[in-house]
Amino acid sequence: IDPPYNTGSDSFIYNDNFLHSTWLTFMKNRLEAAWTLLREDGLFWISISDVEAHYLKVLCDELFGRNNFVADVIWNSTKSVTNTAIISDAHTHNLLYTKDIDVLKKQRNQFRLTADETIFSNPDNDPRGKWVADPFQVGGERPNQLYEIINPNTKKVYHPNKGNSWKNEKKVFDKLLAENRIVFGTKGEASPQRKRFWSEAKERGKVTTTLWKDLTTTTNGTQHLKTIFGQKVFDNPKPEELLERIIQLSTNENDIVLDYHLGSGTTAAVAHKMNRRYIGVEQMDYIETVTTKRLQKVIDGEQGGVSKNNQWKSGGSFIYCELKTLNEQIISKIKEYQTINSLEQLVKNNKLFFDYRINIKELIASIHSNLPFDDKKNIFIASLDKNMLYLPLSEIDDEDYQISELDKKLNHYFT
Repeated sequence: IDPPYNTGSDSFIYNDNFLHSTWLTFMKNRLEAAWTLLREDGLFWISISDVEAHYLKVLCDELFGRNNFVADVIWNSTKSVTNTAIISDAHTHNLLYTKDIDVLKKQRNQFRLTADETIFSNPDNDPRGKWVADPFQVGGERPNQLYEIINPNTKKVYHPNKGNSWKNEKKVFDKLLAENRIVFGTKGEASPQRKRFWSEAKERGKVTTTLWKDLTTTTNGTQHLKTIFGQKVFDNPKPEELLERIIQLSTNENDIVLDYHLGSGTTAAVAHKMNRRYIGVEQMDYIETVTTKRLQKVIDGEQGGVSKNNQWKSGGSFIYCELKTLNEQIISKIKEYQTINSLEQLVKNNKLFFDYRINIKELIASIHSNLPFDDKKNIFIASLDKNMLYLPLSEIDDEDYQISELDKKLNHYFT
């Protein structure tokens, strides 16, 4: 997820100016729901800035369990330097948690990035295919790995550097040498290196670190959307390359990716291109003008971002649903009302849900008071039950709400 960062001064399209305690409550409620949805071997990523990162870490330690913290991955999110800053901010935190660290440890070999095939070649026409030469030394002095190696081409004798050892003991080295898995530089005149074949690297993958400086930045994400829409439509969107790495580390094809702060739809777009199923949730209106439009362009074969990396062409589909409004719809109407009579008529609406603590007679009295009309509307809005902003699933068969059979079928399908 990429929630509001609570900076109070940035240009997020949605409300990003919560008080600190309110923001933590806002996050806690959503994190608790997310934890129940997370699979036992699932991974939970949260992008956040320095403003709330460390408070959020403590909150997540409480909810997920401190032992289920995996890493704080630092992404170099901007290359530009702000000259007016004391120290120019150049990074974003990505807090990573799992539901059960023991399950993740058993699967650590799957937690790998795909190796970069472009660095592999086959200069000696090895029948086993392309390879890359890895160092044959490791840190630490191990007595059974401190032997001399003679370069068969130059007869020069090599020993591990001080404080290091050879990667394998002598009998393993002799076997590797006999199997043509040891090379001595491109001209055969250097210290020993070990061949790592593309077939092996593809299967085992590459271990990532907590510092991601090799990815594109928010500037690239912004430019990508401008290319798609012809204009700037969203502030500071994540680049597809960042989500590609997260999804690659966390999932296999056909797994489900959930992003309940969907924003411009980067997560869903990348998941679609990577052949993952996905669920996105967003409460702002730009989901219709930006997010779903972006996904439609992905289906049509949009070629920006990580399309080429994943050989994306076109195809697929998605279902777009909206919550059935109850009090939320009433609130929208109240904001447009211009007369007291309109508010009076609402009180008689049997589909209206008031907070159980509200005294209706006092509410009607406030409508006829000398307060400014906008204040009267705000009092009315405050009296509504916010737990009934939308229609609960339990009421879907109530004929008063006139839910179509198709909508009923769709809701029951997802439950």
